[in-house]
Amino acid sequence: MNNRGQASTGTARPAVFDLLTDSALLRVTSAAVYKRGETYAAAGAVEVISQQEAPRPGVHARVAGTAHYATEVWIDDQEVTGRCDCPHGEDGWFCKHQVAVALVWRARLSGQTDPPIDEAARKKVQASAKRVQTVKDRRAALREFLHGLTAAALADKLLDLAEQDTEISRELQQWRKLTATQAQPLALKPLIGEILSAGRDFISWRESSSYVRRAEAVLPLLRQARERDPAGAVGLTLYALRRSWVTLGQADDSNGAIGELCQTIGGEYVEALRHSVAQPAAFGETYLKALLEDPFGSFDADAAEGAMGDAALMRYRKALADRWRKAKDAALASRAERGTKSGTGTVRKRSAEDTFAFRTSEQSMELRTLERLHLEQLVRTGDIDSALAVLREDLSVAEDYSRVTRFLEAHGRMREAFTNAERAYRMFVDDWHLEADLLRCYERDGWTTEALALRRRQFDRQPNAERFHEVLRACAAADGNSAALRETLMQSLEAREVAAMASTRAAPRAVMRGHAPSHAARDVSLRAEILCSEAHWVAACQLVQSPAVCRPDVLRHIAQHLDDSHAEQALELLLRVFVAAMNYAASPYRAELALVAEIAQRFDPQRRAAWLARLRVEYKAKKNFMQGLPSS
Repeated sequence: MNNRGQASTGTARPAVFDLLTDSALLRVTSAAVYKRGETYAAAGAVEVISQQEAPRPGVHARVAGTAHYATEVWIDDQEVTGRCDCPHGEDGWFCKHQVAVALVWRARLSGQTDPPIDEAARKKVQASAKRVQTVKDRRAALREFLHGLTAAALADKLLDLAEQDTEISRELQQWRKLTATQAQPLALKPLIGEILSAGRDFISWRESSSYVRRAEAVLPLLRQARERDPAGAVGLTLYALRRSWVTLGQADDSNGAIGELCQTIGGEYVEALRHSVAQPAAFGETYLKALLEDPFGSFDADAAEGAMGDAALMRYRKALADRWRKAKDAALASRAERGTKSGTGTVRKRSAEDTFAFRTSEQSMELRTLERLHLEQLVRTGDIDSALAVLREDLSVAEDYSRVTRFLEAHGRMREAFTNAERAYRMFVDDWHLEADLLRCYERDGWTTEALALRRRQFDRQPNAERFHEVLRACAAADGNSAALRETLMQSLEAREVAAMASTRAAPRAVMRGHAPSHAARDVSLRAEILCSEAHWVAACQLVQSPAVCRPDVLRHIAQHLDDSHAEQALELLLRVFVAAMNYAASPYRAELALVAEIAQRFDPQRRAAWLARLRVEYKAKKNFMQGLPSS
């Protein structure tokens, strides 16, 4: 795109001019729309009616295209905006007509009162308008012709078309059935089932949008039923919802179109409940069944439960509790049969294999859904103790204890949460979730010494830069000597490096995958990363000097933060990063070429030319890399 938007005169231009540049217009529209607007402006299609400088700068114009459109463009909060009565403009888009007006306004601000007309652009706009008018004329002629035919002739033609196209046949049959059921809302059920049916074939993601366009015909039927018979509409809408779930199960809904249809029908279900009188008690069980069938939460359960009435809600809660109890007892019995009891009859801890096998089973999925719904209802009624009893009924794995701790915290019972976290950690010492729970309790309640011990344990088990600073913060909170602890932690990391280096030296060739090095170098990556996090750039640079090895990302981070007095060291680090990157590089080499540019700008011209020349020799086999190298 050329660099237009500059004044052609030497006089000072208005401030508004800078808000109408190409880049400013492209922020509010697409490149394709901009291009079409540019054609309209060049064609002389814009007739400026009025122009205002203050308080809100703007232009009102009429744009000739496929019709004459009233278009306005103005500046609001330092951004160009506008409106137009063309279809795209009315939908809220910054359309081609608004672009054209903005370009003409910009030309006027630069001193071109009457911009020259581009004859090629004018002909292009006229041709486009002629094509649109031709389509309109043909449609009008066809309409006039069809209206002149007899009903019998039209019916025969529709039947012929239906025999050639199954979609037309389906729509005509549905039209017939809908007309026959206008006075019988209950008869809509078979028609809704037919409309929502996916047929025998699997619906691919390419076909899903087409299916949804056809299936959306149920929505006005559901609304019609709600207006005529709100009570009957509840069951009808639930039927439609279930049919949409069946279709979802036999479709590839990667684009989410069918899922969105399910949610729309789910919204109609809630509306039907709201417009109906309170549901009978038995509805509570019907509602629970629907919740369990729902594949992803197709409707607002809170709104539905608020609209169903007290009798149905109470039955729902009772049915839910009974269903949960039955599923829980069955799960415990099933686990007992698999040998989860020891010879003395005491329950042992579930193994990881036991846990995975059970929790991924269909039985477990239903139990988890029931338990979640049951807990929600207990909390909603304020029965926190009963909810806790549900959570504590089975404490055979670490996750169960963690759920109890988090639940207690969420309901303000911090002392109980602390006790539960301590008990859980004693039972499952190696579980990091429970360790995090206990650590949270320690730090919240001021147990700083205990928190420091846990933080140090985490660091020793799996050190990283974040945990290094967490230990130091815990030490400061416990009024400890942070400087001495920092030194101790760095020494422990250095000892780890030495041990790792010795282990590498002693590793047999089989372990080293057939290429054991003649000597092992110390990997100082973590200590260097910690020094970087403390902004000790020079110390980090000294630490990573060869023969030490360090991760390339850390080397680059150090190089980018060294000051000018260490420019040569920074350059050496970046060259090390480049060599490491090229060992594993593959086309299109974007990251590697960006690194080349970063390194090249640090060389003086002579060294840069020599280095690039060496790269062309060394990597001549990497054609795409060679093509991306700077010329000098």
